[in-house]
Amino acid sequence: MAIKIFDTSIDKVIQSMFLSGKTNYRFAIDTLVQLISRLDIQRNIQDNKFYRRLEKDILKGCIMPPITLALVVENFNPLEWENKSITEIEFFINQNIGSAFVLDGIQRLNTLKKTSGQFENGLWERNLYLNIVVCGSYDNLLYRMITLNNGQKPMTARHQIEILTNNIYDFEDSNIEVNPEKGRKRRVKGAFDKADMMKAYLAFLSNSIDIDNQKIIEEKLDELIAMRIIDSNVTENNFEFSNVITLIESWIGNEDLIRWIKTPNNLIGFSVGIKKSYNAVKEIPVQELIYAIRNYSEAFSSFKISKFNIGKSQRKLSCYFIENLITLKDYTSLELMGELGQLI
Repeated sequence: MAIKIFDTSIDKVIQSMFLSGKTNYRFAIDTLVQLISRLDIQRNIQDNKFYRRLEKDILKGCIMPPITLALVVENFNPLEWENKSITEIEFFINQNIGSAFVLDGIQRLNTLKKTSGQFENGLWERNLYLNIVVCGSYDNLLYRMITLNNGQKPMTARHQIEILTNNIYDFEDSNIEVNPEKGRKRRVKGAFDKADMMKAYLAFLSNSIDIDNQKIIEEKLDELIAMRIIDSNVTENNFEFSNVITLIESWIGNEDLIRWIKTPNNLIGFSVGIKKSYNAVKEIPVQELIYAIRNYSEAFSSFKISKFNIGKSQRKLSCYFIENLITLKDYTSLELMGELGQLI
């Protein structure tokens, strides 16, 4: 399969034609991979540590995000192309694809090439979707690249998750009272803060309580979090953050449980620990949960705060407590103090 075009639009700002299309893995490896290093403006191939997971996903049959190609055509006039048929445009692109270059997707194409030695079960014919920008000027093309990529810092994993949280979990149809971000709308006293829910979601996805370590440069911490999310196999199980929210909703109306979970560090630890104990915890009667939480709180209050990092310890101990709740729920506060004290 060569490149098949199925939609066209004009970008009136940079006077270009934007095409949507597809090809297959065979054509991509035989032809598009050769375009990776054609121009100096292209990014170099990076360390493949972030693409190890993609290698596995490709072999399982994932759909990769579209690759973006660019083709600069001398004396290009998008209005003339607007009158061309899809067949004519498709023919031109396939005839001149050797002069194109990869605007976005270098790492993905490189990963695809690296993985191709293990292809079987028809993977060679899998669809690879394409965006193609046809432009008459490198200056205009560079303008578009700058406005898209350099107007702000690259979107980190943390930022993407914050956006996802805002769009997926608005809590308007939930029994959980959640305050919006500071400065927006009214705030309800005693409600959860949206920022804390975002942190809990981040901890859940990365399977880590260490999501805002002040000792690590923020940029490096975001890289670390992204790596943990990739390694957490979040796509390989049926347990989602919505399950965590549903469980918290079932506690609404119980002051002891809600007061405990509203503590931000407890919420973060809970969101990680519950991944291993959800099926057991959701079956525990409320009165047993109340007994366990009260004993945990009493045990935690027995430790000398000045001797340890309270925030980190709250997360670590609440995570361990929830993870092992089926066993620890019957411990007395004194027994819990002895058990938890070994972890500090």
